[in-house]
Amino acid sequence: MGVITWRRQLSVGQPAIDEDHKHLIEYLNQLDTALNAQVYLPSRVAKILVKLLEYTKEHFGREEKLMRMAHYPRLEEHIRQHRECVSKIAALSQEFTKNPSRASGEHIYSFTADWLVRHIIMEDTQLTPYVRGVWL
Repeated sequence: MGVITWRRQLSVGQPAIDEDHKHLIEYLNQLDTALNAQVYLPSRVAKILVKLLEYTKEHFGREEKLMRMAHYPRLEEHIRQHRECVSKIAALSQEFTKNPSRASGEHIYSFTADWLVRHIIMEDTQLTPYVRGVWL
């Protein structure tokens, strides 16, 4: 695992959404730190997971509102992707609750980090021409 660094290619061009993405990356980096700590504390990982899941839901709500305001043509497909992500993270979090091992936490990190970066680059950046100048 490794720290995720914000870079220009992750920018959607809408300040509120870019800030949300930065916060999500920060939660993932906190999770990485907790998972790689010399002394592994499942309670610390669990707290970060709760924050990550809640913030993800809030972010998706803001992003979907923005897409509606901008009349984004692929809105329904984008919403479907968001719902699948939340469902998967929730399922992985439940698994972590049953088995709070480092490996279980690393599985959540790997899925979420991969999904988030890929989703931002492949999907969210397609919003750019629609959301520039649209403010939440």
